Amino acid sequence: MKMKGKYLFLAICAICLTGCSLSEEKPSKTGQIQTESLEQIRENEQSEIPKQIEGNTQAETLKQSEEDEQTETLKQVEGGIQLEEDHILDLKDLMDMLGMKDEDTANLLGGGEENWTDDKSFYIGRIYQTDIYGDNYKIFTTCGKDRTVESVSLWIVDGERKVVDTEVQEWEERVTDIMGVDPIRDVGVSEGGSRNIRWMADGMVVSMNRMEDILTIHFQCAVGELK
Repeated sequence: MKMKGKYLFLAICAICLTGCSLSEEKPSKTGQIQTESLEQIRENEQSEIPKQIEGNTQAETLKQSEEDEQTETLKQVEGGIQLEEDHILDLKDLMDMLGMKDEDTANLLGGGEENWTDDKSFYIGRIYQTDIYGDNYKIFTTCGKDRTVESVSLWIVDGERKVVDTEVQEWEERVTDIMGVDPIRDVGVSEGGSRNIRWMADGMVVSMNRMEDILTIHFQCAVGELK
């Protein structure tokens, strides 16, 4: 009995020691897990910082892009002709008005007033007063029945003074540059008393009419015999 009691006592001691050993190891593993979890959290936080910075940068870039687009839109004139704030109007801008709806040209070139016959029975088009190549001129449009712009006329000299050869040559060179073809000069003087020059290219006809105190440039799409 004494031997059995001794073995039983030793067995109980061994069990207690094993239990203590296991209980000591568990906190160690738990601590290790907690340490690893903390390190993982730190790593995750550090990896998130570049992502947040990148995300902020992308958001700022997108915002800037949207602001740039809005600024660019504000620089556009209603109707589809893009004119930047520092853009100097030229003959190409007038040519671009052909084929546009009259209502879309209302705010172009600084705004145009409606042009009717005296009895208001027939709508002619619009009248503009604006700068072309830095100088101020009158511009007239005519519209068809569907109120589509069919012609645009630039009045360079309108009876207020005599036309000089140097300005005729200057405007002739400008039109030639835009049209890309040499002008055709009518022989003699027309029935209306003007000397006329014409350019025809890409379905477009431009004519310059000169009188003693009148100089005009007229744009229209080629139709019929003018094609």
